Amino acid sequence: MPVCEVCSKEPSKYKCPTCGLLSCSLGCTKSHKIYCAPKQDPAAEDSAENAQPEDPGNLAKQEDNTTQSKEQEPLPKAEIQKLFAEYPNLRSRLREIYKTTLEEEWNATAPDSKHSTYHRGDRQAHNHHHHHNNNRGTWTAEKGFNRGVAKIRRWREGCEGGECTDADAEGFVKFMALVAGERGG
Repeated sequence: MPVCEVCSKEPSKYKCPTCGLLSCSLGCTKSHKIYCAPKQDPAAEDSAENAQPEDPGNLAKQEDNTTQSKEQEPLPKAEIQKLFAEYPNLRSRLREIYKTTLEEEWNATAPDSKHSTYHRGDRQAHNHHHHHNNNRGTWTAEKGFNRGVAKIRRWREGCEGGECTDADAEGFVKFMALVAGERGG
């Protein structure tokens, strides 16, 4: 079952009627609604209280359809260029996130055995610079993708939680709304 796209902790039960984002509770739905892309048809406006529980069996099918439609319809170039012009740092921030998904970046930040030291009395060498990365293994496309998703999620959570309030955050929220609008339609 897909996980809530707002808190990333609980299984999702609700689907946003505007953009299709999956959430686990009314609280997460309301939190998301603040940043959600506006509806194309204002007459069909639904509130967070009217979000309907999803059939878990249909969620995977809907995600497959969403992925296919996203691949078939690229984001409008003019709108993205406008965002990049309005928020000059947005492009470089997104590019940095993209770079973290690549094998070259994975290998560049891998634990380096040159930094390992052996102290008298120690039973093993200790890698003081990258000790937390010792068990991450070899790069795969999935690991790279997950690394990028984690960075996007942290940025999004910072925006939604109020920790990120600068122009970059505003541009990122507008970028997410643009992506969500294309994904939902």
